Amino acid sequence: MTPLRIVYFGTAAFAVPPLKALLASPDKAEVVAVVTKPDQPAGRKGEMRASPVALAARESLVPVLQPQSLKDETIQGELAALRADLFLVAAYGKIVPKAMLALPRLGCLNLHGSILPKYRGASPIQAAIAAGEEQTGVTLMKMDELVDHGPVYAVVTVPIEPSDTYGSLEKKLADAAAEMLTSHLEDLSLGKLKPKAQHHDDATFTKIIGREEAFVAWAELDAAAIERRRRAFDPWPGLYAVWVRKGAPMRLKLLDVCAKKGHADLKPGTVYVAKDGTPAVAAKHGAVCLFQVQPEGKKPMDGKAFLNGYPDFKDAVLELEDPSAKAQRTEDKA
Repeated sequence: MTPLRIVYFGTAAFAVPPLKALLASPDKAEVVAVVTKPDQPAGRKGEMRASPVALAARESLVPVLQPQSLKDETIQGELAALRADLFLVAAYGKIVPKAMLALPRLGCLNLHGSILPKYRGASPIQAAIAAGEEQTGVTLMKMDELVDHGPVYAVVTVPIEPSDTYGSLEKKLADAAAEMLTSHLEDLSLGKLKPKAQHHDDATFTKIIGREEAFVAWAELDAAAIERRRRAFDPWPGLYAVWVRKGAPMRLKLLDVCAKKGHADLKPGTVYVAKDGTPAVAAKHGAVCLFQVQPEGKKPMDGKAFLNGYPDFKDAVLELEDPSAKAQRTEDKA
């Protein structure tokens, strides 16, 4: 087959293995350019950092484009001039305008980290873990003007292990996406791969996850849901609780937790000591054992060590609402 001229759109780590698979298959694909988000400030010092996809592309000497917006006529002209057979999108993080969908000969395809139509949107991997799914997958689909709405070319399934975090599952899905993509390129080029419409009535949707999602609302979530959220939000945005100690709020990152049966008579947020000496917190239903925590400004420590250092943590009642969010709401009303 004549290699497909591909413009690859991607930003996050999920998009790196499929890109590398294309670059390793010159008989099937020629990546003529990579489009990714502009460099972003990162870390405490706010130093500018390139996306994982930008770094991978530059290592392979592939031209990298980093437009602020795809609606700009200049970038649309540059992309049209590349005469691509295919635009391929994977965890890019920006909407591809309708005007661009018809530019390449074979249209725009998307690698989406779920089995569509379930978990459309920005956070399908986190949503699958948080919902307690036993499997998820990657969908290769043709893009239309709606989000994750177009017909499906291929699907690969991936089991979700009880220990999987967002980080570990993203890697599994990315590797599965890379293998699926390269195995279907020839059939796609020859027109042998026919898309099938999604069952739109079965669609579910996910949203962009913000830092505020990391706060544990003990009265709203049961213990199993909190444990799943800890895995879904690892490594970002993490999970934390707030303990107001001696009048000052202490933020505790919850690095390792486990759901267990709790004491039905305890109010959500109440801390007690489990039989093995580990601190536990009552939730809406059940309780959460804190195996590893990190007090703000300190190093991670196991739950028992934290309890030894802060014996007044026993019988404390953790905040049911983040004090900073409460303060901001009061300020907004003023």
